[in-house]
Amino acid sequence: MKLFGTGGSPYVRKVRIAFAEKNIPYEYVLAPPEQRAALVAPLNPLGKIPTLLASDGQAIYDSVVIVEYLDGLQAEPKLIPAQFAERIAVKRWEALGDGVAEATVLLTHDPRKAEAKRESPAWYEKQRQKIQRALTVMEQQLGDQEYCFGSQFSLADIATGYSIGYLEQGLPDFEWRSANPRLAKHIDKLNQRESFKSTVVSKS
Repeated sequence: MKLFGTGGSPYVRKVRIAFAEKNIPYEYVLAPPEQRAALVAPLNPLGKIPTLLASDGQAIYDSVVIVEYLDGLQAEPKLIPAQFAERIAVKRWEALGDGVAEATVLLTHDPRKAEAKRESPAWYEKQRQKIQRALTVMEQQLGDQEYCFGSQFSLADIATGYSIGYLEQGLPDFEWRSANPRLAKHIDKLNQRESFKSTVVSKS
């Protein structure tokens, strides 16, 4: 299998953490923006990363679908519960994490535009409020549990860890830890897992 991505993409990191947790071998192919038309577009008509080329030649995209595919390839460890209600609960955590990552991407990419094309201060505040609300819900739902959902590590923890890791790197001035102490403690614990340590997002 080949995973096409870049070191700076939080969504690619999400998939790579899942690969590591499932202990599934794969080839990681760097696909920077200038090479995506040649490397990615023939596999994924959207030309976006992450894109996975499976062993059977099928192309799979995006991160949500790739992680679900990987979880189905190998029975253990299970990242997404099979039972319906539990599955939806874990997928809600994923939606929160992806939303935090998306808002962070918007906030970190907008300043790169020409000044006349940048968004308004109100838009910036709107994105920051999205992140703050999501983290508040994560803090509440985590409570004193060892994991984000249930009694074992799951996609809920991956989604929480990768998104907040990207937030801390991309927006180091975003103060969230003091208001969410249990979540902060959980993030520190997740960062000690080998799957997280080996997939840190680069600044490029």
